[in-house]
Amino acid sequence: MRILWILVFLLAASSLAADRDLAGGYSGEWKSTASGNGGTVRFVLENEGGAWKGTAAFTLDGTEVPCTMRTVKVQDGKIELVYEFDAQGTLLRSTQKGEWKDMEFRGSYSTATADGQSIDQGTWSAKRKA
Repeated sequence: MRILWILVFLLAASSLAADRDLAGGYSGEWKSTASGNGGTVRFVLENEGGAWKGTAAFTLDGTEVPCTMRTVKVQDGKIELVYEFDAQGTLLRSTQKGEWKDMEFRGSYSTATADGQSIDQGTWSAKRKA
């Protein structure tokens, strides 16, 4: 029984270490499935003592849109980033979810107004910056 607990502990520890390896800067592309718009997306994942934080930005019509990161979740090779940004005086919130696969993150995003009204959704992918 003790061996089983040791194996469970080692598995959990290796999972945490693998997630920590995902810290760093990423850059890629996003594409709206609603409007067909797209651009670049960039984010940084940082792990400080087991707590994740980060930064994010994207381009829209060639203009960089800075974002305020609200939450960063990284677990078992999956991420969820929630960030806010201003779009012509309206505060919008995007939730970007993805999974690490084939040396890049890939996933989907959704954007809504502060009251939850859906504005946009689409896909994204990003590779680690060299």
